[in-house]
Amino acid sequence: MPLFYQSLLVTHVIASVAALVLFWVPITTRKGALNHRRFGGYYQQVMLVSLFTGALMALLLIMVPFEVKPDIFSQSSNIGASVERLQRFAMFLIHLSILMYCNLMMGRWALSARHDRSAMRRPSRMIPAVMLVTSSLVIGITGLMHNHVLMMIFAPLGLMNAISQLRFTYATEVGKHAWLIEHLSGYIGSGIGAYTAFFAFGGRTLLADIGAWQFAFWIAPGIVGAIAIIIQSRKLAGNDNPFTQQAQGVENQ
Repeated sequence: MPLFYQSLLVTHVIASVAALVLFWVPITTRKGALNHRRFGGYYQQVMLVSLFTGALMALLLIMVPFEVKPDIFSQSSNIGASVERLQRFAMFLIHLSILMYCNLMMGRWALSARHDRSAMRRPSRMIPAVMLVTSSLVIGITGLMHNHVLMMIFAPLGLMNAISQLRFTYATEVGKHAWLIEHLSGYIGSGIGAYTAFFAFGGRTLLADIGAWQFAFWIAPGIVGAIAIIIQSRKLAGNDNPFTQQAQGVENQ
């Protein structure tokens, strides 16, 4: 089992690093251009690999913690408490995976909803949002019970994301460029999640002695990204023709 877990970890790291690099190509290229669509597709593919392997590793930590991390518990004076902490953190990571998956796929699905949002009501596109609502409530309650700061921060964040996506899906009318705002917000949001994980885990490893300031690595990317999304959304809301190229080549799922 440790070998299988390490294989997942290596795959996860490689895919995550690739996503961090590829994220900037569609962000910096002209919207609707070939490279924008092509590298946006590459980014989505490696992100899906990263999210799948990350969620699977978290599930293994919950289901078989001793087989996956035998060394961690060998030096613990309270094995039961150590297992519970590890499993709670794994629950948090699963919530992050669901949140990032919803953002990533919303960025793709919103393109096909430019003229017709009925496809957004398919079960395959509704289930992720329902899962995000559920995971947000679960980790929110767990965070309150155990005073887990990150859970208490990311639970309402996930809930707000799910509500926003459901509102776009079921609203009677939406703005002219609502689909584009959802597209940008979704992809930028998934990128924020990737960089948050990178800085949080990397920062925690390199700066393990800064105490509570480690939370800044979890929160700062989200703040910067949220500001970027707000700025872009306001620009689109006040611009009748933000792009001259229509996004094409997106398959309905």
